Amino acid sequence: MLVAIPGAGANYVTGLVVRKGHSWNAEKDDFGPQIGLAWSPNRFKDKLAVRGGYGLNYNQEEIAISANISNNPGLVVFPSLSMSTPTSPNPGIIYATSADVHSLFRYPANPNTISSFGPNGLPTTGSVNVQVFPTNLPTMRVHHYSLDAQYDLGHDFVATLGYQGSLSRDIFFHENPNAVPAASGFALNPQIGGSDYWGVSGRGNYNAMLAELNHRFSHQFMADAQFTWAKSMDTSSGPYFEQPYPYNLSLNYGRSDYNVGKSFKLYGMWQPVIFHGSNSWMEKIVGGWSLSGIFTLHSGFPWSPVVSVQGGSLYCGTCGYGALFPAAYLGGAGTSTSNDAFKIGSNYPKGGAAYFSTPTYTAYSGSNFGSSLPQSPGVHRNSLNGPGYRDVDLTLAKAFGLPKAPVLGENARVEFRMDAYNLFNNLNLKPDSISNNIANANFGQATSALGARVITLGAHFSF
Repeated sequence: MLVAIPGAGANYVTGLVVRKGHSWNAEKDDFGPQIGLAWSPNRFKDKLAVRGGYGLNYNQEEIAISANISNNPGLVVFPSLSMSTPTSPNPGIIYATSADVHSLFRYPANPNTISSFGPNGLPTTGSVNVQVFPTNLPTMRVHHYSLDAQYDLGHDFVATLGYQGSLSRDIFFHENPNAVPAASGFALNPQIGGSDYWGVSGRGNYNAMLAELNHRFSHQFMADAQFTWAKSMDTSSGPYFEQPYPYNLSLNYGRSDYNVGKSFKLYGMWQPVIFHGSNSWMEKIVGGWSLSGIFTLHSGFPWSPVVSVQGGSLYCGTCGYGALFPAAYLGGAGTSTSNDAFKIGSNYPKGGAAYFSTPTYTAYSGSNFGSSLPQSPGVHRNSLNGPGYRDVDLTLAKAFGLPKAPVLGENARVEFRMDAYNLFNNLNLKPDSISNNIANANFGQATSALGARVITLGAHFSF
């Protein structure tokens, strides 16, 4: 494998070399303990149970990310030859015939696509992209822990109250390999156009209170109600998105893109038995009904107001950083999370710029770069609340029992079912469709919605 190895100190980019070697040095001593405890005090006569636990889990490196190292120069080249018009021939394009008219692979090589490489493993002409990984790559890890108490209320009802949390470390943090060196005042290498640095300095955490009331299955019925009050925080919620402040990860720290503050779920299932005892054959024909559904209500996902960088990119002209978080919230905006507020953007009647200020920054274009840092954000990532969400899903099923027969046995049956998603066709606005650029005329307005009602029909045969 050809590995991009940065130089030391101020020569981070100018001293970068591409050479044969291992992609990275992986950890080989990961230890993942799992500890659990359970306690049922005698004084509660087996009605109360207290449970807790801790575990350390690891996640393998994503192949979709690690495989990018195969794109380093030397393994592949990307020659580009074009003609501006049919009458403006490019001398680099050579026309020839195949040595075998039956083969696509017998054309002569084009000498104009051959690249020469210098001692640093980079092409001697033009610029290329590189994929940089840490030499020592720690395994992504999650510390997770929980504590809950469960109490039997009688009459088949069980109540649970608990806490659940986690700490994530050594998470991928994606950035342009030229951005931090430029911000640090280091010289850039004109042979390197950019691409990706896959650092593992990302972090996250999750804390939640969970309450549940469960009616265990009896008299052909069960129900379960759950309420979660949670908060998920991280430096970036996905491995491919480049956050605006790669030189200081704490400035990117905020609520996760998938954070849901409050969530309520109600689930129920009813399976009536119409005929008992000697009439079981009638039950196979008339009975076999099942009705289940789930109601979901939650507070929605967060979103971030952003300011577009004008006149180029932050840090360097080819770095590609084109957005920042506002310098300050100026007050006066609405806080409604109703659909109506996001249909017309009524929380921001004067436009986003009236409620959020633009930070100072220096934009670079072309081959220019510099160490001028943008103003630190006064509005954190994902600090605004999006529209709420509600949904009812329902399943109706009817099973027909088949007579006992060889091969099929005595429990063979055919089941027909209908699944309805978003049964009442509730409008749920798409959180990532919210216009979040403060310069946009429709700032704070959601422009599309999630799925409408969907009904599916199916059949299942089992024996």
